[in-house]
Amino acid sequence: MTPHYEVIVIGAGIGGICAGVKLQEIGIQNFLIVDRVGGLGGTWYSHSYPDAGCDIPSTTYQFSFARKPDWDRLFAKRDQILEYLEQVAADHDLPRRMRFHTSVVREEWDDDQALWRLHLASGEVLTARFVISAVGAYINAKTTPDIPGLASYTGVSMHPADWNHDYDFIGKRVAVIGVGASTMQIAPKLAAQVERLDIYQRTPQVYLPKPDFVLRPWMQRLLALPGGSAVANGVAQTVVDTALRVAIYTPAPLWRAGARLVDLAGRNAYAGWVRIKVKDKEIRKQLRPDFGIVCIRGGAGGDYLPTLNRDNVELITTGIAEITANGIRGADGVERDIDALVLATGYEVFSDPESYKPGTVIGRAGFDLGVFYNTEELKAYYSTSVSGIPNRFIMIGPYSWTGTAFHYFVENAMRHIAAVIDETRRRGAVVVEVRPEAQDRFHRDILRSGRNLAYYLETRCEGSNSYFINSQGKSPYIRPWSLLKTYRKAVRFDREDYSYRPAVEVDAAVDVPSRATARSLTR
Repeated sequence: MTPHYEVIVIGAGIGGICAGVKLQEIGIQNFLIVDRVGGLGGTWYSHSYPDAGCDIPSTTYQFSFARKPDWDRLFAKRDQILEYLEQVAADHDLPRRMRFHTSVVREEWDDDQALWRLHLASGEVLTARFVISAVGAYINAKTTPDIPGLASYTGVSMHPADWNHDYDFIGKRVAVIGVGASTMQIAPKLAAQVERLDIYQRTPQVYLPKPDFVLRPWMQRLLALPGGSAVANGVAQTVVDTALRVAIYTPAPLWRAGARLVDLAGRNAYAGWVRIKVKDKEIRKQLRPDFGIVCIRGGAGGDYLPTLNRDNVELITTGIAEITANGIRGADGVERDIDALVLATGYEVFSDPESYKPGTVIGRAGFDLGVFYNTEELKAYYSTSVSGIPNRFIMIGPYSWTGTAFHYFVENAMRHIAAVIDETRRRGAVVVEVRPEAQDRFHRDILRSGRNLAYYLETRCEGSNSYFINSQGKSPYIRPWSLLKTYRKAVRFDREDYSYRPAVEVDAAVDVPSRATARSLTR
């Protein structure tokens, strides 16, 4: 059986666009990119809440093969980021290969036919020789958090991933649950419109300075010079690489002593920053983290901290007892009526085993990726390939984070994936699968290289509610390699770490009847 497509890419965000570009570079034209939402761009398509934008410098937030020197601001806003992604896709002839409102509910490997069957929510089945999962790092929005009484609430409710632009916030009483990256952008905008804004904080975050400004024409011209944007990005990469090398290569006893000193100095420095931005002493206490200062990602907070000085804003840290029909009852017994509720309650993340649902990805001999990840540690060869799952790759898998932005590590992931697919085709094979011993060897190397990071994240982050630590108590988030090693090893790997199955073996398996069938034919 000939599959519909040589490759199907699931996800049309940053990873999916990168996959489409790199597949064409190795000569693959028969591919399809599917996405469950109505357009390309991933996060930047679905997240259109007030003041949505990047919280790292724009010069780092771009593909190496599509440098953009003319960002409007140092920290680009959502609309311009989406325009950039749309332009990159158009420049590489990707839109005609994209299909939206297409939700994959089950992926099933057909070993006899050497192809994947993708079952869609509509009931349709697509087939492909290879599948690349480019669903991103933040997989599903937590729109129904486990808060007592949430279902009884009768007012307006929304999540940052599905903003209600028809709702008029002017003069309303609004509650925001959660204080992460979305809230630090949403809260200042809402505070200027609403009668009252209640912000419910479970765990203190770290809000860093945001030196945002308009990029003047001369700055854009400088970035447009040959290598200009690359140099700007290289500076940021050097900072990240230096931090990774310190974390990886520092002797363990020195690292553990140093971690305590870094935490102490970091907390004191952050307390000083908060003292500058927040007037009220009690609020400053509520903002003080009592865990490792780098246990949580943090973010460029911009106007969030000063927003807490407003008379119509209250930071509530006593906890939520329940949500009622008309408001929220705190653990302190105080009930606050509201007109609208913003659930900035986070996402299922790629490093959480729960993000991989049993029964949704079924590989060779019934191997279930969801069951495997929920009973074993999260592991994948070069963060992309899992033994038992032939011809399927993950762009953002366990231990994949490295560099300054998603673009960097999805490019590295795709360099590896493209090399594997290209090698498979060069050998005249149609099936490729990482060998279990190679996967285990890679995982042991990651654990050995990441001992210092694991110590810090798994022992000094208690109470941080950090997504760096999953429900298994592990931290399969950061790749504990230098950036140079990650870049080189993406393509400099032993091709024999994979097994290859030629087309002739597949044809023979299909042509030769099974024993049961043969018996029935001879009766």
